[in-house]
Amino acid sequence: MIRCSHCNAQQLNGAIFCSECGATVISGGPHRETTTSLKQDADGIPSVVEDSPQIVVPEPIPTAGVQSISLVVINSGRRINLEAGEELVVGRKDNQRGIFPDVDLGLDGGYDAGVSRRHAIITPYGQGYALEDLASANGTFVNGRKLPPQSPAPIQHGDELKFGTLILRFEIG
Repeated sequence: MIRCSHCNAQQLNGAIFCSECGATVISGGPHRETTTSLKQDADGIPSVVEDSPQIVVPEPIPTAGVQSISLVVINSGRRINLEAGEELVVGRKDNQRGIFPDVDLGLDGGYDAGVSRRHAIITPYGQGYALEDLASANGTFVNGRKLPPQSPAPIQHGDELKFGTLILRFEIG
């Protein structure tokens, strides 16, 4: 388990975003990694020697060449143009709780379709994008396949994304 540096909530190993506050858990900034070595004493008995922590800097995520991305709501045809290269939270706005997702599906019947306030996140991943379910109540699907919570899955142009029962198409370019 790892801890969110923003709200200190415990997260599953490998999580990219905090399931509580949505902050990036693995931010691309340095994080510490500790190694352990074994040494043998004069009697040949191994003993543990702690090495000093090393700074590990993950590779930057390239998104060069992507002009634009958008989501198309299938039942209405509404096109939601998004900022390429940015992390985008998908959900429903809730003024009383101060929740303002980047993509507000409340305008598209999101409440009735089972879209959570903080349902999923789209993030730059490799040369493209990934979609991660933020432990939503009604699930996130890519081309009919349900995503496990906090497990990013690559998405590409033309993929069908389903948040609860609301279906959208992901488009690049």
